[in-house]
Amino acid sequence: MDVTRIDNTTGEPPAELHDHFQGEARIQPIPLPFPGGNPAVFAVHFSAGGRTMPHVHKAGQLLVITGGRGMIGRVDGPVVVEAGDVVSIQSDEWHWHGGTPTSAMTHVTVQMSGPDSIDWHVDERDWATTYQEPDG
Repeated sequence: MDVTRIDNTTGEPPAELHDHFQGEARIQPIPLPFPGGNPAVFAVHFSAGGRTMPHVHKAGQLLVITGGRGMIGRVDGPVVVEAGDVVSIQSDEWHWHGGTPTSAMTHVTVQMSGPDSIDWHVDERDWATTYQEPDG
């Protein structure tokens, strides 16, 4: 049995994913009890202004927001998320996620891994123009 504390001071920038992030993000590994490494589970710590590029997951993705305030970009516009929120992203659903322009956010990710599990070659849509500090 492993006990892991989500700690936003830990983790490393995702070197192999550098081109798929804007701003700072660190990935904190979480020990897996699952044979074969699926699903993959890890924490992602986004700094203020840190977020992913738009993408889709072939088998969906689950995000559990554990700290801070962030944004999830959807086809119909971004939504604000905070600690305690759980986001279920369906298979092949276009999205991006990260902190807001002025607040950091941490989430635990549950997703399938593998070379073809994520498609980063998607239309950016309004990714660059809708990233604004949300009201409230």
